[in-house]
Amino acid sequence: MMTTGPEEDLPTLIARQDHLNILRYIRAHKLREPRTVVTHGELLLGIISDDETKNDNNDDDDDGPSITIPRRQRGLGNAERLAALEQLCVASLDLGNLPLAEACLDALQARTSSTSLVSKESSRYRRLLGMCLEASGDYDGASAVYDRLLKDNPSNGYASKRKYCILAAQPGKETEAMQALNDYLSKHSGDIAAWNKMAEACLATSDFQGAAYCYEEVILGCPLDSSIHAKLGEVYCTAGGLANAKLARKHLAQAVQLDPNNLRAWYGLIAAAEGYLEEVERLSGKGRKEAEEEGVEVAKELIKFG
Repeated sequence: MMTTGPEEDLPTLIARQDHLNILRYIRAHKLREPRTVVTHGELLLGIISDDETKNDNNDDDDDGPSITIPRRQRGLGNAERLAALEQLCVASLDLGNLPLAEACLDALQARTSSTSLVSKESSRYRRLLGMCLEASGDYDGASAVYDRLLKDNPSNGYASKRKYCILAAQPGKETEAMQALNDYLSKHSGDIAAWNKMAEACLATSDFQGAAYCYEEVILGCPLDSSIHAKLGEVYCTAGGLANAKLARKHLAQAVQLDPNNLRAWYGLIAAAEGYLEEVERLSGKGRKEAEEEGVEVAKELIKFG
């Protein structure tokens, strides 16, 4: 069920210091505001860091960071506390604040096993655990957590994506990372961001036909994105061949139509026209005549325009 969040906008909530509704707003609108989440999440949950206590007590002992999260907050129910801790944990990892993320993870289990906010065997807890292990550099431990999640639910897209991220973060495992991403896309073909990432991976290995296929899938999800049409046109132009030159010109022209200020698409369109003429020059006989009838004059006019 989709949540609409508070009616006020985010600046109004921040000015009013409404910590609870600030977090609700960010969750409802799926914003990536890690600093805002950490700032207001700490205030909402009443988090106390060792820096504050050391300054108050003039204590010179330095045993590493220590963060205290009170077990209860007045007026904050278990459901809101759980959502805030999850949100704060992810935001902390986004900022590289591993001690705070681990403190949030511990707070989810701060009570007895029968009254804890979430079970250690739940997917909600284990996905946060996996992310914390990743952030600490324990890739094997994180991978084991995601493997268990996939065993319980083979269609768990989140766990599949995290396994790809683990492989992509390790030098020398590019092939394994591409295979993991390919496995993910075989089950979640509607993920546009994943297709875009696969296109980038194909380009890194000079697989232009594979990259073109991936960008075609991206365009199905966002057909009005000028930059994607421009990228696809560039890939077809680089791949070479008369058919690819035609496709390059088509997508680059579409990019220009969608965004007349896209200079990259304009230059690409002129380059595609030059490539088309070069491909026609290599033809002979009937094939060349047909190609000339299809668009040689258009290509020449584009080059003059450029």
